[in-house]
Amino acid sequence: MSSGSDDEQATTPHRLQDQEIIDQLTQVEGLCQELRRCIIPEVTGVTHALTSPCLLFETTDLKVDTNIMFKELYPASMNDIRMWNIREMRICIEWAKTFDIYQRLNLFDQFALVRNFAFAFNLLNRVFYSPDHGPDKIVFQNGAFIMRQPQQQVQLSGCRPIYTRQMDEIMIPFRKLQLSVSEFATFKAALFFNPDALDLSAPAKTEVFEERNKYLGGLFTCITQKIGIPSGVQKYGSLLMMTASIQNILAQNEENMQVMELFKNWEVDPFVKELCMKRA
Repeated sequence: MSSGSDDEQATTPHRLQDQEIIDQLTQVEGLCQELRRCIIPEVTGVTHALTSPCLLFETTDLKVDTNIMFKELYPASMNDIRMWNIREMRICIEWAKTFDIYQRLNLFDQFALVRNFAFAFNLLNRVFYSPDHGPDKIVFQNGAFIMRQPQQQVQLSGCRPIYTRQMDEIMIPFRKLQLSVSEFATFKAALFFNPDALDLSAPAKTEVFEERNKYLGGLFTCITQKIGIPSGVQKYGSLLMMTASIQNILAQNEENMQVMELFKNWEVDPFVKELCMKRA
């Protein structure tokens, strides 16, 4: 912090390397947005999705999905939530396949990483890309919305509502921090490469740990090169402190999915179940 000005620090080789990482992640984030608007081919399961060519580089060959285009705001139903859950899980896998180190892992370790992160990917995109219609509403990109006091259509008996927490602990803090697309993309990458992911093999843990450090460094550079070290450190720390809330919300979602399975009050999509529910 005392070695020189922010401008001088920005020209170091380490920062230039970080900038390459940030630019690549930002480009991939844009491709994800393109795929989000497309009809995504169906798969037979997670393994089929993991072993298929990456769709992010084929978006020009895919047709636009008119069902997800914004027409008007309307109260979301469980069918809306189901559709967006499936879509985001598919995009998560396509996103993961853009990382070279991920492609080098064996299929078992690839599965472990995406299972650990898929719903977090879904949740983070849901609130980050929600058009701002105030602090009491999450809006999907097709106009479906969920209120702070969830409408009857999205309430299931026995399930604890988690939408208020998504707003208060993730969506609103993102907006207060004025998180850029590049910062968001780098933050997601750092969360994805979790060496503590359940079922991750010992050899993979070391590689994943090193990869996470790369994206943590990239995130720090991404933030501080724009707003300087003092303010950047605070923003960086605030983002990392949010990970505990994210994990707590994910745990609550896992409980809700178990309730759905037990009481059969909503049929969880088989693909989502395979990708998100922890094995007994």
